[in-house]
Amino acid sequence: MESSLSFFDELRVIDSENFSPVFEDNHIGRNLHRYDGIRHSSIVLCHVPQFMSYTEVIEGRITDNSDLGYGASAATVMAIDHWNNGNGVIVDEVEGVNETCRIRFTTEVFDTQASPIPAVRGLTEMITRSPRSIAQPQPCAVLGTLYSTVSRKFATVTGVFDILQVAPSASSDVLDNEIAYPLFSRTHPSDSGAAKLPPKYLQEVLGVKHFAVVYISDDGYGISYLNVVLEYARANGMNVLSVPLTFFPTPSKDELKRELRVLLNSNLNYVVGVFFRNNYDVIMEAAYELGVAGPGKMWLFCGSLANFLYENAHEFKKGSAVANATFGNAIITDGGGAPGTPKYETFVEEWKKLGDDPDTLAYINSKQPISNGDLFDFNRTREWFHKAPNDVAIYSYEAIIGMGISACNAAAKSGSTFDDEDVFSGEEHHRAFRNIDFVSASGRVTIGPDNFSRNDLSTYYIVGNLLEVNSTKTTVSMQGKKHSFYDALNRRWNIYEGSGGKRQFIFSDGTTIAPPQLGRVEENMNLISGGVRSFCLLLSTIIIVLSICFLSCTVAMRKKTVFRMSQPPFLIMICIGTFLMATGIICLSMDEGVASITGLNVSCTLLPWLLSIGFVVTFAALFSKLWRINKLVKASRGFRRVTVTVFDVLVPFVILLSMNTIILIVWQSISPLRWEREVLTTNQYDQVIASEGSCNSKNSTVYISSLLFVNGIAIILACHQAYIGRNVRTEMNESKHIGMAMICIFQSCFFGIPLLFMTSSNRSAYLFISSSVYFVVCVSTLLCIFLPKFLKIQGIRLGTAENSRGPSVTGISSRARRLRSNVDVIDFDSLASPRDDQDTMMRERLKTLRSTQKEIKQKKQPISQMEEQCLKPLREKNEEHVEREGQGNDSETNLIGNAERSSEEIKDGQLVNDDEEDQRNEITLQNFKKDYLVINHEMPTWGVGHI
Repeated sequence: MESSLSFFDELRVIDSENFSPVFEDNHIGRNLHRYDGIRHSSIVLCHVPQFMSYTEVIEGRITDNSDLGYGASAATVMAIDHWNNGNGVIVDEVEGVNETCRIRFTTEVFDTQASPIPAVRGLTEMITRSPRSIAQPQPCAVLGTLYSTVSRKFATVTGVFDILQVAPSASSDVLDNEIAYPLFSRTHPSDSGAAKLPPKYLQEVLGVKHFAVVYISDDGYGISYLNVVLEYARANGMNVLSVPLTFFPTPSKDELKRELRVLLNSNLNYVVGVFFRNNYDVIMEAAYELGVAGPGKMWLFCGSLANFLYENAHEFKKGSAVANATFGNAIITDGGGAPGTPKYETFVEEWKKLGDDPDTLAYINSKQPISNGDLFDFNRTREWFHKAPNDVAIYSYEAIIGMGISACNAAAKSGSTFDDEDVFSGEEHHRAFRNIDFVSASGRVTIGPDNFSRNDLSTYYIVGNLLEVNSTKTTVSMQGKKHSFYDALNRRWNIYEGSGGKRQFIFSDGTTIAPPQLGRVEENMNLISGGVRSFCLLLSTIIIVLSICFLSCTVAMRKKTVFRMSQPPFLIMICIGTFLMATGIICLSMDEGVASITGLNVSCTLLPWLLSIGFVVTFAALFSKLWRINKLVKASRGFRRVTVTVFDVLVPFVILLSMNTIILIVWQSISPLRWEREVLTTNQYDQVIASEGSCNSKNSTVYISSLLFVNGIAIILACHQAYIGRNVRTEMNESKHIGMAMICIFQSCFFGIPLLFMTSSNRSAYLFISSSVYFVVCVSTLLCIFLPKFLKIQGIRLGTAENSRGPSVTGISSRARRLRSNVDVIDFDSLASPRDDQDTMMRERLKTLRSTQKEIKQKKQPISQMEEQCLKPLREKNEEHVEREGQGNDSETNLIGNAERSSEEIKDGQLVNDDEEDQRNEITLQNFKKDYLVINHEMPTWGVGHI
């Protein structure tokens, strides 16, 4: 039989004699009443009073806070009506329950004034009522309260008197303490459940992992919320900055700015706001003025503040700091149903019927508490019900349904007859309530299993976008407009559909582009300083200019004796090698300050080739010249004939070049150098504070070590060659100068390479040291090789002692020089260049020698075969260069003397002289043949020997 909303209230009054309490005899606490009259079948009435906040004292002034309380009372009336009549329009399990369960509900509403003292007083008055008071019965269960601070005191009393308490709000985790609050439960998620949703939304929807939480440190709600957020963040790899604000006593704006400055210094752009409506304006005004709210920032408000901003438009002064700080932010409600879901839409339709039916609306208004001193009128009109119901209303509806289902289950399980105190206890009722499981407007209503609260992921959470909804010339109103919701049934985030598809979130800068999760920080990229780069490029330019100049001079003056004696091909190799190394310095000086990543990768690829090949070309030329001179000197000491060709002296170059090329090719093929930036320092949010760029590759140390080893061994061998030839004198003292260059190269590498390893962490210092090393290597080589030649051309005599001992490549020993003063000496290099100024003199000397030879032949003295071999090359050489008219020869022609052998060693009878003049000419000829040898890779080459 269907009954009206007021039927059971009226039944208590007009047929009270047919009611009897389950507990009699001055019982204090929980009670139920049996009805055995004719107006209705046998039933048991359970009175569930509502303890809601309608008014609140703020700064000594009573304010109207009745929206939540009125919504809860209206939803409770609707739930009781559905339960008492077995109407399963919203909850399927309620359908027909009036035929299977005897329990029916009545209710009344009490204003807690958002304070535990009035709430406990009201509860005390109810539990101390007479058990036989039917019109004003003792409660069998309690719905409330809204705030955790009230519920903590309230739940202690309900636990003492064995009364089930179910709250549609009051989310503090403290209330899950089974020992302190044994009969407390709630259809609202606890803070530990609801607090998981803001970071979950930031991470899964916006991709944010670094954010701050601004909370009231004097309030248990804020601390509890923060702890859950921190726990979720740790479990999911997120970083959270906690920003506590002190509000007791109420702080000034400047004090709030000081506390918010830590947020400014963090560069975080996403903030979760955990505070209340009465704190909102002052906090956001200070945050905006400090620069941590407004364009480029996003605040995500939660808890009761989010519910208020979602359900009500908040008016601000147009252009004010608070208005600017509010626009484009987000709110996330603590569940309560998601528009668009079937159960929620059904609930909204039933909700509207409450306002559309005058009798129902009048009944609900009659249930409202009397305001303090008639200050406020808590009644609502039809229009109020055409707004979306708040979350407290939906959770209150589900609390009543849950109480009914659990009461029936507890009665059935305990076998309650409702006679003579045979009824389920409040503890059994609570235990049964923890096992409820049904689908309603807010999702799947389940409790626990680890606590007394609604399962945190079993309810819908709405994300709203704070946007302008109304505007005048002086004011602007903003409200949270639904954007997305967490689907409790399918465990995913869904975005609402708009006119053009999925709704776009409008951020604080007025765009749909989410701000970066972190503000820009100044990164120290350790770029090469402009001064160091300029200095190194100057060094490179000097080397390049010197290389080009010396190369040009070598080509232009290659026919001059000074350059021909030093072999122009090797001089050209030296210039090319130093040029390549100089361009390598340019590659070293590159970074993001002057080149793109593509350019830097190309630079990294070229760098080892330029430096290695440049060094090899330069070094091999020096090594080959030293090795050639020492080989000739060694042959002269053994009086052996030796031929040193260009191919012979190029062998070291080919070997060294091949080994370097192989290493470089393998390196380039397997792990080429690429420009990489290494992070040196980060802040707590993984933002890069300092980094350094360089050319890197996997196992680059192996390849670099291989190059250093190969070239290092070559340097040591070259220094050994320079040491061996330290006393060898040439026409230009070239052996000495080459040795000096080799020593400079060795010293630069010996001291420079360790310094490079020591300065590898400082890009500018590394470039300075490496460029300086290459500069010393290149410039010392160029100057030591080329400067003496230019000085010789200018007629400046190089300081060489006349009495220095040791072998000479272009001259003779000291004793031989003394003998040369008495003989005519022919310089074959001069003969090889007819255009030389001494050509005429040489031809005269050759003519004299031939005249002497002719006179000897006329006297019929035999000329040995050795004499003929000695004179024949001279004649051929002279004739050849005369024919070429001074074209010259780029090969090196040296005269090696052996003055240590005296003319007395000539065998007696070898020359026969009839007079003193003939004897003198013969001695001159013999000494010439003994002291000089033509060494040329284009003709037979002779070692010094006895003729």
